[in-house]
Amino acid sequence: MKKKNLNSKKKKDRKILASVKKNGKPADSKEFKKLQYEFISSVSHQLRTPMAEMQSSLDLLELYTRKENTTRQLQAINKIKRSVDNLKGTIERITLLYKHELKKQKPSITKVDPRKFVNELLNDILIQTGNNHFINVNFETEIKLITTDEIILKQILLNLLENAIKFSPEGGQIQLLLRQNKGSVEISVKDEGIGIAKNDYNKLYHPFYRGSNVGSIPGVGLGLAIVKKLAFILQAKIECRSETGKGTEFIVKIPQRNQ
Repeated sequence: MKKKNLNSKKKKDRKILASVKKNGKPADSKEFKKLQYEFISSVSHQLRTPMAEMQSSLDLLELYTRKENTTRQLQAINKIKRSVDNLKGTIERITLLYKHELKKQKPSITKVDPRKFVNELLNDILIQTGNNHFINVNFETEIKLITTDEIILKQILLNLLENAIKFSPEGGQIQLLLRQNKGSVEISVKDEGIGIAKNDYNKLYHPFYRGSNVGSIPGVGLGLAIVKKLAFILQAKIECRSETGKGTEFIVKIPQRNQ
């Protein structure tokens, strides 16, 4: 019964997108209007917070400039920079998600050195999120090469690692595990965070959907939707194992071509 309902929803979504592409304007349907409303509401909410932070910081900056308090000025400037970065991140995620939604992208498959790839990945995630968490890397089996699109795979793992860090307590352990398994390379990202409630599983990869237990943790709800789209381009499979309060593990299974 669930499978039938899911197939019915997919057909409706395809019909909506087909109508948009054919007519160049939104389809006149309740489903599309609901999707449009959710999109606008979520984006408005996510943009409103950093905009308010920038406005308050600018007011403080103006005040401290008059008082010639350079320490406070620098603090206000740093807060504005962080808010701008948040805005840029939101816009980039929306662009990335809908670029793949409206345009068929073919992967550029190359041979990737796994250890060099992981080192660069860790450097990138540390730049984005800082060093308040420990990321432990383990090669469970020897992997000489990974045949994949390096850029797409990095985007997938950056999103998964960012989520793992975001939903884990400060100082928490993040496990990044790689292993060769028959015709695929499996990469696991495991955290010790808040976990995912069972009733959230069905909407896990929906754009702008956020788990019922995230509370005040900031986010747009696009990371996993992007991961799903990019994994589809790589023809990779994704598994999720989670329990509320006991962490989450995502496993990406990347098919390997003849090397």
